[in-house]
Amino acid sequence: MKKLSMLCVALLAVTALSAQIKYDAEGVKKKVEAADAAAQNPKRSTKAATWVNRGDAYYQAAIAPTNGIYKGMTEQDALLLCGKPLEKKTEEVNGANYTVLVYDNYDLYIPEGQTQVTFWKQKTKAVDNGLDVAFDSYVKAAELDPKTAGKVKPSIQKLIDTYKQEGDIAFTGGDYKTAAHAFAKAYDFSVNPLVNEPDTLSAYNAGYVSILAEDFDPALKYLDAAQKLGYENDGELYFLQYHAYNGKKDQQGAENALKTGIQKYPANSKLIESLILHYTTTGQDASQMIPMVQEALNKDPNNFVFHFGLGMIYDKLGNFEKAAEEFKKASELNPKDFSSFFNLGITYVRHGEALAKELSDIPVSKQAEYDAKLAEINTLYKESMPYLLKAYELNPKERTTVELLKSLYFRFRDESPEMMQNYEKFNQILQTM
Repeated sequence: MKKLSMLCVALLAVTALSAQIKYDAEGVKKKVEAADAAAQNPKRSTKAATWVNRGDAYYQAAIAPTNGIYKGMTEQDALLLCGKPLEKKTEEVNGANYTVLVYDNYDLYIPEGQTQVTFWKQKTKAVDNGLDVAFDSYVKAAELDPKTAGKVKPSIQKLIDTYKQEGDIAFTGGDYKTAAHAFAKAYDFSVNPLVNEPDTLSAYNAGYVSILAEDFDPALKYLDAAQKLGYENDGELYFLQYHAYNGKKDQQGAENALKTGIQKYPANSKLIESLILHYTTTGQDASQMIPMVQEALNKDPNNFVFHFGLGMIYDKLGNFEKAAEEFKKASELNPKDFSSFFNLGITYVRHGEALAKELSDIPVSKQAEYDAKLAEINTLYKESMPYLLKAYELNPKERTTVELLKSLYFRFRDESPEMMQNYEKFNQILQTM
């Protein structure tokens, strides 16, 4: 039985070794040269099949050096598929440490403490711009023979998928310029009439990563394309546009992007905070944001999201009474919305904290004034508790809610046995989270 097991292991090892990835650089080069020669031949260059073959040759050449490796492969997978690495080392990328498996054509990166490859860096190329040449060849084939259009569409889709993978790998490795270019190409190919299936996410990603690469004109171009296709990612698109315009030093464009976003997504805290910061840095009155959301509310007064957004604005402006009023309306309109109850409770807490800062300014000789202020603070804290309890009921897994309730009940633990019991309850819950 033991001999049989060892024989199986040996057979598996042979099978694994025979399946190792092989990159035949010379063979790939010959196929590309043959395809180019055919495309330059006066008789063969007029045939669609010649250009389809050229497209296939360049596609295969483009993927050949890294063909077979994949995101998520383990070090053991790499050993079986790629062979023994030339070197194994550690390297820091964007502040994170990686184990690097070094091969002739690529380096595989595994995050420290993990077991799977998250990205790689390609070191050799069979051809330059292989995917682009392949795309142009397929387009040429369809021009020569429109009947070929249906045949080349799946081939172009493979180019799109390859560029998307390239974008994902480059992004993970912090190479934002390469990633932005790849996502942009994926989108550009997808809108070609031969495909005519706009890859909305690639457009959005191209815009987003272009900002990281500090290439702001393409960022705006592709974000605009995503917007026209209806992909706004709950208002995040306007936040990205704001950053792109900021990168171009276009303050008006940045402001307009945020205003448009807030009118459509008033509950997006990034947009609200960014516009308040923008108004502050440009010396404008941030309270002018209020009419933007109020206009939307006038058209749809029972929209809890608009009330929530207005509450966020008032809260950021320090108008806690108005913030609480709007969050309360939002919670009444949508009694199952955790965020409305949570922010309503937080507003009372923040109001109390703001008043607490005034306690230190009250002189010792004015004990009555101090006691009155402290009583007002405690009242605000107690008013927050029912709303935070409701938030906890709606989402018992939210740690911040539990931490707040524990702290509040601790503050009042000596007032009654119930307060002490609730403190112990939420302290215990917190310890299990």
